[in-house]
Amino acid sequence: MEAVKFLEQPLHERGKILHDAYIAKPATLSLRKKTVLLTVIAEEDDEILVNRGLAFLRQARLLRLCTEAHEQEALLAYEDLTNLLLTSKSTIKRDLRSLRKQGLAVPVYRKKQRSMKGY
Repeated sequence: MEAVKFLEQPLHERGKILHDAYIAKPATLSLRKKTVLLTVIAEEDDEILVNRGLAFLRQARLLRLCTEAHEQEALLAYEDLTNLLLTSKSTIKRDLRSLRKQGLAVPVYRKKQRSMKGY
């Protein structure tokens, strides 16, 4: 149960959680995981929501989570993102397409393709 796992985690900093993500390796992807520190809620989120709307906030969070994981040499899978952002896989895919059309590289773990598309 993801909800129970989330509630049992210690609070490291306001809005941050520990989450298991796939280890990113050059040219290949590992099935091994490592724990990364992710910012689920940031100070700027309220301002983004008020000024740009919910869809823009979700995309900003998506980009932030994927970037933070990648900076820690890990990749988040679609299922990680759906759980962290409380949305559907189709919404995640649509948001990723939108971000990539804007020229933003979003590193995501994809089990089917076994590659780091977008990065």
